[in-house]
Amino acid sequence: MGFISALRSVFGISDETREEVRREINFYEAVEAHLAWKLRLTDYLQGRSKEDLQPHNICVDNRCVLGKWIHGPGKTRFGEIKLFQDLTDEHAKFHYYASKVVEAHQSGNVQLAEKMLIEDFAHQSKKTVNCLTKLHMQVEGKDA
Repeated sequence: MGFISALRSVFGISDETREEVRREINFYEAVEAHLAWKLRLTDYLQGRSKEDLQPHNICVDNRCVLGKWIHGPGKTRFGEIKLFQDLTDEHAKFHYYASKVVEAHQSGNVQLAEKMLIEDFAHQSKKTVNCLTKLHMQVEGKDA
């Protein structure tokens, strides 16, 4: 797919295609799920979580609903679009930093884990949600 075709696939998508994307992924729920990670990690660091968080599972970016869409139908539909590529990269980093927070905590470095949560992870979370929101707006035909 060439550049112009790729632009049309995002900016000029038909109502039918827009509906297909809506059936594939609920952008709002994807944003909410990724925003919820900060609370999940905070609860884990504070000892309030019953979750068995494992860094080797968290760092895999294709297990959550958004990741499955990114690596499946989303890639097929938007793979050549820069914003989608940015989302793919930022989402992978999101999972990487989440896993690093848990890894630091499990290795006994509580201060590092807390620092990473409020700095690196929080920054990456904002970048991921920003890309996801912009893609959603483009799919809906609204200016980013």
